[in-house]
Amino acid sequence: MDMLITLLVHWRRHTLHKQAAAVRKAVHALDGAQRKLVVDQTLAEIQAAAVLPLPHLHGDSDPVMYRPWSPVAAVAASRVRDRSILLRQRSIALWLAVVYHETRQSPEAGLQAVHREVLGILRELRDARPLTTTESAWFKAAA
Repeated sequence: MDMLITLLVHWRRHTLHKQAAAVRKAVHALDGAQRKLVVDQTLAEIQAAAVLPLPHLHGDSDPVMYRPWSPVAAVAASRVRDRSILLRQRSIALWLAVVYHETRQSPEAGLQAVHREVLGILRELRDARPLTTTESAWFKAAA
């Protein structure tokens, strides 16, 4: 059973790593004003998910309590290349929020690496605009 769990964790890490690359590429394609909007949306999504009992299932229309992850990250990652800039921005924010909470307290080294990737993308977005003191404190606490 441990071998199966290890295999699933490696598969999930690989999947999230590929999705993170697509999200990072989409972030680099945004201009300054669009990045500012994505920062605001991402912070709102992370904070909205944080108040849920299962924050890693944020955005799922059918949350199952014992599911280790939801399909939201995959759907959001597939939409980061959409033609609609609004959908692209929302998908980036949702992917970052869901994966942030999914990997935040993971004991697995591979998923911790994905969490560091998410924090790196958040840092790139954060550097796009000046932060208020509340947001600055939040980013320092999250890192």
